[in-house]
Amino acid sequence: MGSANVKDFAAELDETDLAITHALQIAPRASWTTVGDVLGLSAVTVARRWSRISQRGTAWVTATGSPALWRSLCNAFIDVDCDPAERGRVALALARDPRTKSVMELASGRDIHVNAITRDLPSLSRFVLDHVSGLPGVVRLNTQVTTRILAAGNDWRLDALTRAQQSRLQSLTDETPPRTTVPGPLDTQDRELLFALAVDGRLPVTDLAEHLGSSHTAVRRRLTRLERTGAVAFRSEVAQHITGWPVTSLLWARVPVSRRQQVCERLGRMPDVRLLTATSGETNVLLSAWLHSVDSVLDLEDRISAECPELEIADHGIVLRTVKRQGWILDSLGRRTECVPIDPWCDLPEDSTCA
Repeated sequence: MGSANVKDFAAELDETDLAITHALQIAPRASWTTVGDVLGLSAVTVARRWSRISQRGTAWVTATGSPALWRSLCNAFIDVDCDPAERGRVALALARDPRTKSVMELASGRDIHVNAITRDLPSLSRFVLDHVSGLPGVVRLNTQVTTRILAAGNDWRLDALTRAQQSRLQSLTDETPPRTTVPGPLDTQDRELLFALAVDGRLPVTDLAEHLGSSHTAVRRRLTRLERTGAVAFRSEVAQHITGWPVTSLLWARVPVSRRQQVCERLGRMPDVRLLTATSGETNVLLSAWLHSVDSVLDLEDRISAECPELEIADHGIVLRTVKRQGWILDSLGRRTECVPIDPWCDLPEDSTCA
């Protein structure tokens, strides 16, 4: 995945703040001493700046199941049409459901676009047919099951560090890549640890142990295993409006099955592409991109047509508002406001609340 140019930002973050945020995209749990060493700052200065950024909700570190873990479950995209008077309430209700990863309100074509994940297909059926369809104001649904996650937003980066700084940070953190096999199922304690890290992905093991009522050694061992097996993904998120790429565009496309892998490899190398999935339905590829402006949508389509002539773009949508992203409910400027950890294992009867 690509990078975003650091220019024309709101005054909310200066260049040093952006550099710290970029560093945490590369190594979300790196010590402040390590980050400071790379940036030429003291650990105290880095920690103070990050505290200010995080408290404002402008950038934050969270944790979710990794793309590899999510691939072992049931992912879907649900397009929801609503009574106009109920649209906002429906979007917020969906955002507060732990089975949704993201919730967006679109300008046309569909009212609300939801990325949901459940433990299996029967659970997805209950979520869509029994829960979402029964929300007051919902008038129509369309569901596409994700058959494969080809690229995820975990790899999207700001462009605030030099190449030398990026290389130094990677050498200092020296993180061992997780194994490439599918992570095994998570038990209740694994999930509790994951949900605690969703609120703050930088929580020290001591704080995690206190929160979970467990020993420091047990939590350290469990966290190390989740990282080693590739079950957990730490992400440094940033409010979209300050990235210089404030517009989200969704593209639904068709590509011959025999050419899908090659086409998707080309799409995944485009710098503005954040999410790329293969799906069921009339279209078999869904792409999400962050762009400089609404006008850039046509530029993106032109680039796709030039580089992937086999691909037919069937529809595109502009996101008016991202209500939820990766387990966090956002305000109108994309700043975090409320954590709703992603919980695919939550599958309770209608009118019940997942814990």
